[in-house]
Amino acid sequence: MSFLSPWFLLGLLGVVIPLAIHLSRREQAEKIVFGTLRFLQKTPQKVTFFQRIQQWLLLLIRASLIALLALAFGRPFLLGAASELAGFTPQSVVVLLDTSMSMGYGEVFERAKKAALAVIEALHPGDEAAIVTFADSPGQVKALTTDVAELMAFVRHLASPGFQSTRYLPALTLADQMLHAARYRNQTVYLISDYQRRAFGHHDTAWRLRPGVRFKAIRVGDDHTTNLTVTEVKSPTQLVRDQDEHVILGRVRNLGSRALSRAQVALIIDGETVDTKTVDLTHRTEAVAAFRTLFRKQGVHRGAVTVADDAFPPDNAFHFTVHVWRPIGILGVTGGGEMDGSQDETTWFASALGKPGSSRFQLKVVRPDQLTAETVGQYNVTVFLNVGHLSEAQLGAIRSHVERGGSLLLAPADGVEAQTFNRLFHGLAPAVLGEQHVDRQGEALVIAQVNQRHPIIKALRINENIDFGTARFHGFWSTTPITGGEVIMRFNNGQAALLELAVGKGRVLLFTSSLDTTWNDVPLQALYVPLMHETLRYLALHEDKKRAYSSGEAVRLMVPSGNVLRVSGPHGGETVMTATAGNEVFYKHTQAPGFYAIRGGNRGDFFAVNVAAEESDLSSIVSSDIDDRFVNRDSPPTPERDDRVLIHNTRLEQAQQFWWWIILFVFLLALAETHLANRTYR
Repeated sequence: MSFLSPWFLLGLLGVVIPLAIHLSRREQAEKIVFGTLRFLQKTPQKVTFFQRIQQWLLLLIRASLIALLALAFGRPFLLGAASELAGFTPQSVVVLLDTSMSMGYGEVFERAKKAALAVIEALHPGDEAAIVTFADSPGQVKALTTDVAELMAFVRHLASPGFQSTRYLPALTLADQMLHAARYRNQTVYLISDYQRRAFGHHDTAWRLRPGVRFKAIRVGDDHTTNLTVTEVKSPTQLVRDQDEHVILGRVRNLGSRALSRAQVALIIDGETVDTKTVDLTHRTEAVAAFRTLFRKQGVHRGAVTVADDAFPPDNAFHFTVHVWRPIGILGVTGGGEMDGSQDETTWFASALGKPGSSRFQLKVVRPDQLTAETVGQYNVTVFLNVGHLSEAQLGAIRSHVERGGSLLLAPADGVEAQTFNRLFHGLAPAVLGEQHVDRQGEALVIAQVNQRHPIIKALRINENIDFGTARFHGFWSTTPITGGEVIMRFNNGQAALLELAVGKGRVLLFTSSLDTTWNDVPLQALYVPLMHETLRYLALHEDKKRAYSSGEAVRLMVPSGNVLRVSGPHGGETVMTATAGNEVFYKHTQAPGFYAIRGGNRGDFFAVNVAAEESDLSSIVSSDIDDRFVNRDSPPTPERDDRVLIHNTRLEQAQQFWWWIILFVFLLALAETHLANRTYR
């Protein structure tokens, strides 16, 4: 064994070098180092120049071995001890960063990102932190970690805010759960937001963070804001092609803190500006702009009411759709009389629908023996006027048509027998017929009660000056509504005049008197024409069409049999949808406002999406109210200092796994040192 063995030099340098570094005076350090070198030169071996170079290299390798070993084994504990000696207690932190639509105002979101970076930069070595973005629900999540660089990169690469509304409770609940499984008992939640006042109105005030979890609010919103928005549009959702003008109303509000005197509002139809209005906001915060327009072209029209406001563009437009249909196909089935222009059951009914070519309705009249499945399927609504006899094949075709979405209007009169009618229309009619009541000498009945919420009644009240009490009835059928049957009108004796039943995807209405002058004088009153029009329009256009949806709202769509639906968003991208059960599917990717195109089967369609109205209100609550909403004043037991130090040091050592790479490097250096020493002292 050589006198200059690796283990001897390793021990010698392990004493000499730290002692030299420890001494403050340079001269003393030089004496020790050079004295050691002279001692090495006086060894009894003959040292060549090449061996001397190898010895210096060995010295460097051995010094590096000692330094790396000390660093690898000592640094985790030294950092922990240093933080304890400096008064730092290791902590677990969750940063909640608001990415709702209101955060897109001005420079608010950039300030929020800077605030999040400042929280991360203030962490001490060994602290762990997580970041959660949220709007109406938690978004991106960066789990608890001690890697500060990774956290900062996550914040810097966050995308701009979307169009969702604000809800604090789901994000706070997630943060509380994350801290429940955290390493340290010293825990803090940072909530970075503009703290919208409306968002707190939906907060569950009974919920609190766990005892001991600190809450720190960082408000980054502007104190003074300017924001004009279109909060509501009233427009027809479905129309039959005609020449009438329709009024579209747009409500504009100033939801900023700065007062504005006026606003420029525009109506856009199918991408073209139809009209513009200037509304006065001098002494108020909202105004209504009224536009008149025509919808002559059949199909789906895309409309928008916009307001000029450069401060906060996301809520400057309210999108809507208007469906314009071709003339409604009506199939009239008459039970008696001659169809030669004489006063039969269809004469008054046909006159109410208007002249062919200029009417909103297209009427075809047939006898019961001319009724076929093919004929029924060609029309939107089938009207049975005093019909008392049908074959089983005809009934099957009618029932199938209604279940697929067709509609019926039943008007039995003196030519119908109750027993036969109840058998024929069992499961289709909304009520069972009882007895005929005809009294031409007694006091006539009038319509005394109406369901004000029913779409037919609402349309009559809005569009016409209707008095339901003008018509006189001296004949009617008494009825007993079946399960699911709804009464729309009642006579003053309490009996039902008009009832409704939903059957499959279709609707059936039952009028318990006649639609001609046999049992009443309704055709002679101003009520008759608008009542027939609104009733038939309701039956034909009963598909549930909304003029607009809210951001994030699921949209119910119907997939054509044997086909798929393709939905394209406002900014591109296509979703292919197929029905797994039935023909109904729900489209949920409605985050962005604008128009969504639907393609499937042989037709195309659109639906509109708008931002949540509450996100347009940028007013905020004061900071003193925030703690009262979230903080739990109860305190948990404080851990002992020794336990805290032990937890900190143990967790920190486990977290710094990369120091094992240093150990591996030390091992490789030791192999190199052994090989070089053998060559030097051989």
